[in-house]
Amino acid sequence: MTAEFPAEIHAALAAARYIYLTTYSQAGKPGTVPTWCWLHEGALYFTTQRASLKARRIQRDGHVTVHIGRRDGPAFAGHAELVGDRPDLEAAILTAYQRKYWILVPLWMGRYIRKGFRAQTSVLVRIRPAASGR
Repeated sequence: MTAEFPAEIHAALAAARYIYLTTYSQAGKPGTVPTWCWLHEGALYFTTQRASLKARRIQRDGHVTVHIGRRDGPAFAGHAELVGDRPDLEAAILTAYQRKYWILVPLWMGRYIRKGFRAQTSVLVRIRPAASGR
């Protein structure tokens, strides 16, 4: 069974233009970066470079903390995972990004992300809320 976002977190994610994602080193040291986001079918998605520090940390241990909209925004603990072999989701996130970030995606970022997916240098990441007790 997959945990669901509480109603207030879901509403904040639906309205958010970006999140502050915290991943953790093997020693537990946090690292936080802002990233675009897409809420879809009960999960939060974003793209990143496969070789990025956040992707490597997520692959090793998917524990993340997400602050919505700003560093001190509403937060939740989650579990992130790299999503492979889902061209349907890759296309859908690009469409969603184009609507949400209507200047940057058509001008530059859309081509950059699409090229990364084709070359498999970019990866889609899914975040679900952590089950209680994590």
